[in-house]
Amino acid sequence: MSKIVEGDVIQLVDRKRRRYQFRVQRGAQFSFHRGVVPHDELIGLEEGNVVTSSHGERLFVFKPTLSEFVLKMQRGAQIIYPKDIAAILMFADIFPGARVLEAGTGSAALTLALLRAVGEHGLVISYEIRKDFLEVAKRNIELFFGNIPENLILREQNIYEGFAREDKNLDRMVLDLPEPWRVVKHAKASLRNGGILVAYNPSILQIFKLSKRLEKSGGFLLTEIHEVALRGWEAGKRSIRPKHRMVAHTGFLLIARRLGDTETETGENV
Repeated sequence: MSKIVEGDVIQLVDRKRRRYQFRVQRGAQFSFHRGVVPHDELIGLEEGNVVTSSHGERLFVFKPTLSEFVLKMQRGAQIIYPKDIAAILMFADIFPGARVLEAGTGSAALTLALLRAVGEHGLVISYEIRKDFLEVAKRNIELFFGNIPENLILREQNIYEGFAREDKNLDRMVLDLPEPWRVVKHAKASLRNGGILVAYNPSILQIFKLSKRLEKSGGFLLTEIHEVALRGWEAGKRSIRPKHRMVAHTGFLLIARRLGDTETETGENV
């Protein structure tokens, strides 16, 4: 059983499937256009139960999924959308125990997903040059996990200038940067042989420039480039149809693998 306790982030869902997300605190209350719900009435409830507002509105009670949390959380930088995060986790093959470097942290949408994927025995190292973005990211991480996980290292640093000396032998690297080609030489030195590099960019010209830099540098095999599209559908009483709105283009994903030392020495990318 999953019961609501003080401090939990929960989500109320009304009859029109609108979602309201907040942290539960004793003595507080949630107010919206259909009345008030005291937080004390939520504490001790199991997920999936129903509460009724002061105006008679019935609301389902859930803890938000990571996808739902990401879409409602505070933003500093623009987030990577859940559809792209899901693709990144698969194409980068993020596994329990992996050592992963991320840049930049932004609002921490991808950071949260990476932490869950690597598990308590893995490590996530996240670089962010802007202090204001990093503060927002810390708040979102603490809100979702209840604290800053011990296996997360946050670095307020310009990754274009290089990685920290200890950030070596990495299994995976995920770049969400305007100029990812400027990181190739550092990635080449820090990724283990067979490691995976994933870059996320909104413009195909950015991806093209990165692909040319990877080819020129040697040491990497470009394996895939993708654009992820996801269209939702609505089920009514007598019909089912596509939703009127969708998040269409968000970005492109480039996936490359680190080659062994013998290939790197030749300076060729097969």
